Amino acid sequence: MSHKSIFMTIVRAVVVMTAGLWLSSCEKKDPNIGITSSEEGVSYKYPGNRIGMQETRNVLLFYECGFNSLYSDLSRNMEDELTKGYIPGGGRHENVLLVFSKFAKNGSYKDVPSYLRRLFKDSEGNVVSDTLKVFPESTVASSGKTMSEVLSFVRSTFPAKGYSMVYSSHGSGWLPTGYYNNPSEYERKHQPVGKKFSKASGYLEIPEGSMDKDDPYAWMVRSIGQDVMGTGSVEMSTTEFSEGIPFKLDFLLFDMCFSGGIEVVYPLREKADYLGVSPAEVLAQGTFDYTKITTFLLKGQSPDLTGLFKDSFDRYDRQSGDYRSSTVTLLNTKGLDEVAAACSTLLSKYSEAISNAPISEIQGYFRMNRHYFYDLEDIFVKSGVPDEDLVPLRNALQNSIVYKAATPWFISSFQIKTYSGLSMYLPKAGTKILNTEYKNESWNKDVGLVK
Repeated sequence: MSHKSIFMTIVRAVVVMTAGLWLSSCEKKDPNIGITSSEEGVSYKYPGNRIGMQETRNVLLFYECGFNSLYSDLSRNMEDELTKGYIPGGGRHENVLLVFSKFAKNGSYKDVPSYLRRLFKDSEGNVVSDTLKVFPESTVASSGKTMSEVLSFVRSTFPAKGYSMVYSSHGSGWLPTGYYNNPSEYERKHQPVGKKFSKASGYLEIPEGSMDKDDPYAWMVRSIGQDVMGTGSVEMSTTEFSEGIPFKLDFLLFDMCFSGGIEVVYPLREKADYLGVSPAEVLAQGTFDYTKITTFLLKGQSPDLTGLFKDSFDRYDRQSGDYRSSTVTLLNTKGLDEVAAACSTLLSKYSEAISNAPISEIQGYFRMNRHYFYDLEDIFVKSGVPDEDLVPLRNALQNSIVYKAATPWFISSFQIKTYSGLSMYLPKAGTKILNTEYKNESWNKDVGLVK
């Protein structure tokens, strides 16, 4: 062999070895050429000299605020039921299933850490719970700041095509912290200086007593949004919740009571493409069948939200007695501005009629005299608005609501005769203090329900 041939052979060998090392190195560290076996290298900084990989996976986060009386129900949903359903693998191109949770422990409200975990199946089919981050014991889960921190960490750790969230906890709609549980106590504390509290100071009698202590169905429902702290309950306002979402989600599903108020969904219209809500309370078992939920949301090419909500409603509608209780609504948020425009026109034109609305005739979604949640459309119908003037509102609701369903009764407490899919506060059924608080809601600022 000539010296030239020997030289060329050596050159070829060096090139092949170098290329092999380069490919091996990139395969382990560079997500831009596609890692298929693990998440290793997910935080690797893009060097700038290659075309970035197109993301194909989706991330689903279950955000569980269970530092309250729901701790056992939420824990069961996540630990026993969720893990029996579809769990994705742990590969780089697999969809990502995450759980953030803060649960009270054995009924004790001493501070406990919060955890963010990833659930996935390993190569042998075992479900793995991988703790990604532990949050300090002082962390308040029911906080816009905490929620923003969790979501920001999720996005930076798991580059993906889309992100979605299921939020579970107590819920009390737009009401101020603590009001739903004990309206009289709240009213007493917030009376103007020098003014004596009166149960009849509002348009309807202000109910006395605590839902926690006096509600015979308290064990059945998810009723008050809270983290139970030493200084009292901590809850998020509608504004704080909205501001706690730092980027737009594909969908946001609520497993909590009174999430279907227009005051709750309206501030979220630019935070998620789809919202899943309930205008009334939710039974403690939860809106969804958690053994099926990931099959609907993660297993297919795209999430089947309508299928999930149909399945969730049918699960309760098949039951009998108090357990046949459910109200569900799936919204496309693009239509909510149209709903606001229609309501604004009606509220301006028929303000006097609405201020004199026959409260007892309007469909309500409440128990225990908590008269703060009425059917949105029925408020205008029972106020005497002509059918021709209701057409824009009905068209707007139809354009926004993807799916809605309600059982004939709710816990034998109220009958559901009409169901538009959303609720709204009725000032005539409220109090002067609540009306003052309501003026701060973004919905009210845009439609002018309370002047």
